[in-house]
Amino acid sequence: MESKNTDEQVFGVGVLIFTHDAQKYREGNFVEGNHVVSNPQCADLTVIVHKKNPKAKECLEWLPYVAYRMVFVCENPPNIKNNDAVIYDGIFKKQDYTRNIDATLRWRDRKKAFAECAKVPIPLMLAFLKENNKDISLWRTLAEAFTNVPEIYQQAMVTFAHTPIRRMAYPKKKKKEEGVLPFGVRKDDLHWETIVRQDESIANKLRTSNKDSLPKGVKKKQQNEDGWL
Repeated sequence: MESKNTDEQVFGVGVLIFTHDAQKYREGNFVEGNHVVSNPQCADLTVIVHKKNPKAKECLEWLPYVAYRMVFVCENPPNIKNNDAVIYDGIFKKQDYTRNIDATLRWRDRKKAFAECAKVPIPLMLAFLKENNKDISLWRTLAEAFTNVPEIYQQAMVTFAHTPIRRMAYPKKKKKEEGVLPFGVRKDDLHWETIVRQDESIANKLRTSNKDSLPKGVKKKQQNEDGWL
């Protein structure tokens, strides 16, 4: 979070808004970014911040400086109670969207399917669509049209550009990423872990440069280096 000048006038009359969809707030004077990119004390300015999991402490620290509104576009908003200046725009509780997704992908009545698609968060819907529709022209269409359009338009594109299928497939779980290799070590270097385990000087260099690449079971704290006998 950027530092704030406490000598500036404090307005303290604005609001914090947590939402899934930034489009409805892109009107009038607004700035947008992955962090606070402008002084929120400017009158009539909407500051839009994209942050997956904003913390309550950080958000509330900004509140006294917000002249109009600060909008956090997020997946998991903080739980801030008993504060009239905090607004939750949307449903953030975890829900089971399986039925809605199945209807979107399978129902032949696309108008009814659209009503079901509108209930599903777009990132989740796209994960299922990717598994169930490999049509490259559809994905090109979505890539061209998805940028900076309201969520309702995105849901409409997903619904009406998709051809219904007979049976829905679930997205595959991502494979666990392999351990991080130290700089200069190739994947086909079979004995590097043995060398690190037996030579404390090499292990200590890794502890300094990239301790996450240490082999499993090797201590991450610097160790004494015993010389050769």
